[in-house]
Parts: sequence; structure tokens; C-alpha cells
Amino acid sequence: MKAAAIESMTSLNRRSGDKAGAISIRNTSLTFGKVPVLRDVDLDIRKGEFLSILGPSGCGKSTLLRLILGLLSPDPGGEIVHHAKRDEIGIVFQKPVLMPWLTAIQNIELPLGIGPLSVLSKKEKREKALHALELVGLTDFRGHFPQQLSGGMQQRISIARALAANPSVLLMDEPFGALDELTREKLNMELLRLWENPNTGLNTVVMVTHSIQESVLMSDRIVIMSPRPAKVDAIVEVPLHHPRNPEMEEQPVFFNTVKEIRKRVKEL
Repeated sequence: MKAAAIESMTSLNRRSGDKAGAISIRNTSLTFGKVPVLRDVDLDIRKGEFLSILGPSGCGKSTLLRLILGLLSPDPGGEIVHHAKRDEIGIVFQKPVLMPWLTAIQNIELPLGIGPLSVLSKKEKREKALHALELVGLTDFRGHFPQQLSGGMQQRISIARALAANPSVLLMDEPFGALDELTREKLNMELLRLWENPNTGLNTVVMVTHSIQESVLMSDRIVIMSPRPAKVDAIVEVPLHHPRNPEMEEQPVFFNTVKEIRKRVKEL
């Protein structure tokens, strides 16, 4: 069987499995001082899915990602259960947050010296970083400093940095929000390609976005959060087949799904 066919089958199997859980969020609330941010959030994130989270600005979408990552703890009574190891979770923020005095490959190697991966040799870290650069198509720019790269290239370095640790779950906090439309569309497709590529080890993606069109084009399901204190208002299954491509935006099913979600968001 040809490699392309094997890759296609692998990515299909990731999405069409038994819907086993990757992360379970139960009765989760969060209060900062006297300000309630999240209230009684219940959500099952499926293994192998691409899940987007939509909601009003400031409702707590990014806070929910930080709870999943373990940077914050829920109020008493809340529970977040990981069905994979916590060190298999990576995150990409809206801004690349690259160290300006380090080259692209050095920025990618930086987190490999922390936690369980700190036992890797210098050679092993370099090999992982080079592989991640190859995945995002920036091998030729490994010696460039951040200021020598475009905004889109910097974000690809940020994605490569997350992938170098070989996460099974990738959290993304509006990763393309600061980019122009053409670059954003290109990186949308590149992210889906990485998710579908069995060589990455990446299985599940959870992405916060403000773009309804982006969420429909990329996701298997879309979680719509209510205004603060936020809870899950609705979950919409996206009726588009894989693999995805920008031309799908011209299909009636895409238009109708965007229309349905926009109506739900306006009613919040």
C-alpha cells in the first residue's frame, strides 16, 4: 500500500474511532476574587477530534485552556480528568512568545530542557527540533532570529516548538488571530495537515477562536460558551467530511452551519 494511502487511513481512523475520552471536565467553576469566570462547565473532549471553542470576548475561553493545562485550579467540587499524561499536552498562544536572542531552532529546543524531556541529550534535542521544523516547512530558517521572520513564520516556529515535545493533545489559544487573512487561511490548512500526519503523534486539538468560519472549516465539533460566568451553551457537530480545504467554504452545508452558529452566538 502506498504511503499516502496509509497516511489517509491513519488520519481517518483518528477521527472515526470509538469516541474515547481525551479530557473530561466536570462541574468546573472558577472564581477570581469575587468575580465568577466559569460556572459548572461540563465537557467531554474526545480522543482524535478537532474541537473549537467559541464565545463572547472575556467569557473565559482562554481561562478554560489554562485549567486544562493545569496552570489554574478549579473551584472546590470541580474536576478535570486527563485520560493521557499531562506532559503529553502542548499549548500554542495567540502571540508566538519567542526569545529574540535565540534562533528559530534554539527557541524550539528551549522547552525540551524542562520536565521529563530534560534527560534528552543535546543531540536528541537537536534532532527533535529539526524534525519539528521540517513538519512546519521551515528547516531552511533554523538559524534565523525571530525579527528576521514574518508573523506567520514566527507562529509556525511556535507551533513547531509545541510539536517538538510530541504532544498527543494540543491546546491553541487564538493562534492565528493576529495574522492577515491570507496567512491565516494558509496556517489553518497547515495545522490540519499536521493533525492528520501520523508522524507528529498529535491526536487531539482544542482551539479557542473568535472566527465562526475558521471553526467550521477546521473542527469536528464546536463548543459555544455563554457570557461570563461562562458555561457550555451548545455543542454543534460540523457536517463536513475530511480532509478539509478552503473550497468547502463555497458549499451550502458550510454556509448553513456558519449561519446556525452565528444565530446561536447572537442569541447569547
